Amino acid sequence: MKYIRDLKENELVVSFSSVRSKQVKSKRNGEPYLELVLADRTGQIEAKIWDDVDVWREQVQEGDFIKYKGRVQVYHGSRQLIVERVRKVGPGDQAEGFAESEVIPASEYDIDEMWDKLHQLILSHCRRPCVLQLLRSVLEHNRDKVRSFPAGTEIHHNYWGGFLEHVLSVLESALFFALKYPALDIDVLVAGAVLHDIGKLEELGNPKHPAYTARGILIGHVVLGRDLLRDEARLIPDFPPDLLMLLEHVILSHQGQLEWGSPKEPRTPEALVLHYIDDLDAKMNRVFRLLRDDQNDSEFTAFDRFLGRTVFKGSAPAQSPAPEPVAPPDSGWPL
Repeated sequence: MKYIRDLKENELVVSFSSVRSKQVKSKRNGEPYLELVLADRTGQIEAKIWDDVDVWREQVQEGDFIKYKGRVQVYHGSRQLIVERVRKVGPGDQAEGFAESEVIPASEYDIDEMWDKLHQLILSHCRRPCVLQLLRSVLEHNRDKVRSFPAGTEIHHNYWGGFLEHVLSVLESALFFALKYPALDIDVLVAGAVLHDIGKLEELGNPKHPAYTARGILIGHVVLGRDLLRDEARLIPDFPPDLLMLLEHVILSHQGQLEWGSPKEPRTPEALVLHYIDDLDAKMNRVFRLLRDDQNDSEFTAFDRFLGRTVFKGSAPAQSPAPEPVAPPDSGWPL
């Protein structure tokens, strides 16, 4: 199959993807068109269906695996796909190269290796037995979710294994700052790094097609995470109340600012460090994916609405003009 990361301007492509989102929008003349976000394990791309919207809007749903035919365009510096034909994947498509694992965006890192490293770092740096017991219990009770869930639906680490990748990265950074500032409570740092986003395991649904649950929309991952922490700590005899309060504060304040949805601003050294680490890791994940996926010829990427800026791409080697794309065979078509 042709991966989204490899799509080039003017290329006519037949391939497979998953549908991350679907919206019906209006053209300038008032007629409807369909805007999709298609994804595979290498990334995602915005796609548009201009014609026969009433037909396609019923046949294609969010979360579907599809086969599509379309041409790649560059609009305002970003690639988009103009879809000509689309249908849901059928049993015979495996012979044509379809595999579910290929159309689900996933971390570039090995899940087992990240999982093992997370446990090793926890074991080697936790000092209080009750904290080690707490973290082991949380990870064991949520093993499958921790290993598969994204860390979000769109802004950062929004792919299979993204939650684990983000948590491990935050933990590694927290340990760096624990050496830089030895007065920090390393147990609070380690536990905070592992647990700060744990409520996302309830805030989000199916990791193959991440979307917000009702509890996620009505309560949110910050409070859901605090509740999960309390439930787990309650199972540990004589868990120190003051330590639990500090861990609760880390979770409740990790987004840093009230306008970002944080119920509390950080008021302990550990909470402040974890807020900045969390924010930095999210932003750097966004920056590097933006640099990786940008296809325009400018020195700067297209404007990113989440970062609120363009990003300088640096000097890139000159490339020869791409040959005119050759239309792929119509194998498997018409629908």
